Amino acid sequence: MDQDIDIPVIDFKPFLHGSAIDRQHVASTVDEALRSVGFLYITNHGIDQRKIDESFHWSKRFFALSESEKEIAQRPPDRSNHRGYSGVGNGKVRERVCMSESFDVGNPKDEGQPNTWLPEELLPGFREFMGEYFQDCTKLIHQLLDCLSLALNLPATDSLAQYHRNSLFKLCLLHYPALSAPLLRSGIQTRIPAHSDFGTLTLLFQDNVGGLEIADLRSMNTDTSAGFEKNGRFRPVEPKPGTVVVNVGYLLMRWSNGRWRNTVHRVSEPPTSIKEQVLREPDCEGSQEINDVSATEMISARYSIPFFASPDSETIVEALPGCWSEEVPKRWKPISAGDYLRRKMEGM
Repeated sequence: MDQDIDIPVIDFKPFLHGSAIDRQHVASTVDEALRSVGFLYITNHGIDQRKIDESFHWSKRFFALSESEKEIAQRPPDRSNHRGYSGVGNGKVRERVCMSESFDVGNPKDEGQPNTWLPEELLPGFREFMGEYFQDCTKLIHQLLDCLSLALNLPATDSLAQYHRNSLFKLCLLHYPALSAPLLRSGIQTRIPAHSDFGTLTLLFQDNVGGLEIADLRSMNTDTSAGFEKNGRFRPVEPKPGTVVVNVGYLLMRWSNGRWRNTVHRVSEPPTSIKEQVLREPDCEGSQEINDVSATEMISARYSIPFFASPDSETIVEALPGCWSEEVPKRWKPISAGDYLRRKMEGM
């Protein structure tokens, strides 16, 4: 990756535990990262690494269940509720089928999107852990919102946190089964095509397999996912131990009047260096699977855990103070967060 488009790695500890000067410095650094790339890694973010490791343990246990067992917690077929299990091939991006399966959990207080769970005896402790992990991620999101509000010097009346009081967030376990490398390269199958996220912020925890890529914004004069997918260049977001990836959603881009980038990204074939590392590690999840089918060249299974943050449904998103002026007018009209998110979810 070229030096000027490296994804910044930012130590978040000074914001959490430092002085006012420390907090302002971190806020300015985060602001610059979101302005230039739209993605960043954070370290010392407050979520214990043992908890993160345990989240992947639970994810692998869940997806190792039989299809009939997972389907006990299946989403309703009318797509009225986006909580619970969705099988391989059920998700779509721009009408392209995604070769992944997922299990989504939301805020238990969200009556509009109630959670769907397996019976406790089928996976004892799973529901309790997922609830705890949801709260850990929620806490980090609110700290990041405070950081962004500080970066813009927003008064309390306009702080981003006040628009997320209900924490209408989503924790998503994702599993990408091993698949044929030729089919992936040809485009016949895809993990997730180029897209951008809907809401405010996304946290991403990823395993060591790799495959996440972001668009090189210099490669094309377009903001569209389809445009980048067809002709743009992409750069890997390589797994970095001890970090969480953070990126900007569409509504936060509109809130910031385009100051922060809603960067297009996708999940594709991992870089060669990562694939070779996975093959060399005998204890790595999926490594034996690759070796067994090396004659047909398979791409390893991948696990990731994104956490999607969105504003409260009644929020009207429009350019925040400090993000527009006579010289830099508002780029978008006000939009209802609830209406926008409902439309996007219905199209998935």
